Amino acid sequence: MPTLNLGGADIAYDEAGTGHPLLLVHAGIANRHMWDPVWDALAARFRVIRPDLRGFGESIAATEPFTNWHDLARLLRALDAVPAHVIGVSMGGGASLDLAVAEPHKVDRLVLCAPGTAGWEWADQLKADWDAEEAAWQRRDLDGVAWANVRTWLDGPLRGGEAPPALRQAVFDMYRPALELQAIEGAVDGESLEPASGGRLGEVKVPTLVVMGELDQPDMRKIGEHLAREIAGARFVAMPGVAHLPPMEAPAEFVRIVTEFLAS
Repeated sequence: MPTLNLGGADIAYDEAGTGHPLLLVHAGIANRHMWDPVWDALAARFRVIRPDLRGFGESIAATEPFTNWHDLARLLRALDAVPAHVIGVSMGGGASLDLAVAEPHKVDRLVLCAPGTAGWEWADQLKADWDAEEAAWQRRDLDGVAWANVRTWLDGPLRGGEAPPALRQAVFDMYRPALELQAIEGAVDGESLEPASGGRLGEVKVPTLVVMGELDQPDMRKIGEHLAREIAGARFVAMPGVAHLPPMEAPAEFVRIVTEFLAS
């Protein structure tokens, strides 16, 4: 597992395949291994690069202010992988959008999968879920925080029950260690681009695909539809039977959707 020192932080990453660079940016409840189910298929077509963002996987948490998009830009530059196609999921989607706005010459094509965006007015139920999560965090009940996120993002309000046990456990096993990293004294979260990219969607000039799971939180569907409307020429795909992590939940279909877009 190689690492690169970027802005004073050692960032773990994997790289495989040849061809056009493809950067894969994980969700905030996962790490770079969320891409395992699609890794080989994408590496057969592209030079794939997947980092652990700071405070996830094998990249330590930051104690000084930082931005994930800037780390991604540095990573691409250090690996001579500019421009790259970029696929980001959830928090990783937000960082990927920030990158496309801040340094558009580094992004060739952009796939935003269940992306977060700053400034959204979230539904009351999601706010209540986050309040419960924050209470568990204050108690340092890290198991409780991790399982709360599994319920919010994988089970969700639309599935009609729990997500498959193997999927729930895989996400817990990625997110629980990240909480340990983020619980160190002085740890800080990544900051978003300023001014926020959510208010600058007209500046996104690269071909963009927005992918959502039909079982994801309703707010995420609304965000995806909003992005697809406001980004010029963006395409929108809703995947049935899938919630917040399409690459893990329906890997073959996800690969088909994104490779068709990247090759178009």
